Amino acid sequence: MFDDRPHWLTLQRNWRMQVGASLLLPVALVWLLSEQAAAWEEAALPLFIAGMALIFLSLWRFPHYKRALMHIEATREADDDTRAEAWSILHRQQLNGMLVAKLPGWAGMLHFLCTADTAALVLLVLASQAVLLLYRPPGAWVRAARQG
Repeated sequence: MFDDRPHWLTLQRNWRMQVGASLLLPVALVWLLSEQAAAWEEAALPLFIAGMALIFLSLWRFPHYKRALMHIEATREADDDTRAEAWSILHRQQLNGMLVAKLPGWAGMLHFLCTADTAALVLLVLASQAVLLLYRPPGAWVRAARQG
């Protein structure tokens, strides 16, 4: 019998670590480089627009993750090898999606390095956090895995 519990807990742990890292890096950047003068003010608007456009790239990855979640549910009665392969695909899709979801925040950090503007950094990091919420493992399945 294939045990789903460690996989759900791993998905939850990976999501928490990625969210924490995507919040701590911009805070550390502002704390370490808050005294820096603006290096390239002309890049402010293009970098912000590029960061906002990266949100759509992040949303493009989400159906792949959702399909992998549905595949886990569909293979509930399959053999162990099929289940292990489905979990491998789900882990990969979640990590790839979260990596792409952090791109607006990274663009915000680049924007901060060029312009020393924290408002755009905060907006782009919050946009990244909103997209990262899409990749959070479903709570009901995690609770069922812990109980079952």
